[in-house]
Amino acid sequence: MPDASQPVSTIADYDRDSIHILPLSVLPLGTHALARARLIRNHRLETRVELFRETGGGSGQIAVDEVPDFFPGDAAALAGDLALLRRLGELPAFDPYTLRIGLRRAGVNVLDLDALQLSPARRAELRPLMSGITRPLVAHLYGAAGRAGDGIDAFARAIENPATPAVRRRIMAMAAALRVGPDALPGLIEDYGDTYLALSYYRGYLMHALPVVGRILGWIREVRLESFLRTDPNVQRSFQRVEGLLNLITTSVTRRFNDFDRQRVMDWGSVTIDSFEAVRRMVSTHQDSLARVLCGLTVKIHEWEQRFPNGGGSPEKRADFVISDLRPGLDTLWRIESDAARRGVPNRADEGRAAA
Repeated sequence: MPDASQPVSTIADYDRDSIHILPLSVLPLGTHALARARLIRNHRLETRVELFRETGGGSGQIAVDEVPDFFPGDAAALAGDLALLRRLGELPAFDPYTLRIGLRRAGVNVLDLDALQLSPARRAELRPLMSGITRPLVAHLYGAAGRAGDGIDAFARAIENPATPAVRRRIMAMAAALRVGPDALPGLIEDYGDTYLALSYYRGYLMHALPVVGRILGWIREVRLESFLRTDPNVQRSFQRVEGLLNLITTSVTRRFNDFDRQRVMDWGSVTIDSFEAVRRMVSTHQDSLARVLCGLTVKIHEWEQRFPNGGGSPEKRADFVISDLRPGLDTLWRIESDAARRGVPNRADEGRAAA
């Protein structure tokens, strides 16, 4: 089995935390020169090997199948590398959560692989969100007796040294409901929290995208209504289609996250293993589509920010960007999003009854 758990060169936090970039230095490649390159998803939603990126946005990109033309070497090693790159290129995104799943399926050992973790800064940013899980959990254990802290550490302390017989009884009842020993509860809750953090990671990309999409829509509308292009029916149709797709996609993804919020609230007083696992199934069911849609949306708006950092641009330049760069792939993103939304976020109570 290929092993990606060996030490790798320093990885920039931006690359480590990115939804659309995979530094090839994290992979067990036989062609060592490839370690300096990156696998990326570009704004046309194509997977490319990026050889270099210049300050100001210039990027040297090649298709995966063109790698042998740029990296001649051992034929057997190169064949293995190409097979792995092609497989990873089909992933919905290159964030750590998606990569860990994709690499395992490709037979790559990712156990204890620090390179597929978010940066310390990003983890610290997301970690406080764990209190949304642990605060009601610790409150349930301590009841009216009060509590000291509401993080996973406070929960672990309660397990190790229950403050009262009532707290001990609640701990034992929860362990029995979740079919684990009391000592295993902190790890189980932390795993549950990681699922929650994955959802929060994707939500962060949506929160960044929403105001930028709003600016893009205003930027398109301005030239659509107030320039000489208002009399060009073909350009008008392209403008209106892109505006409509961006609105549909962002509205639908936002609605899905709102549905997640309603379903993920856990009643710790009546938790069962079925209700507990239902939340994790809920997220994993939607992870692929969320990653793919938000990755695609991210690279689109990133390209717009790079090309038009202050907005503006002539009507011709705006039309060319909308038609040549924004439009390609948006129909695909909407199809993926609408299919996922149509399946809906499963009701946890219904899942629990079905599992029972």
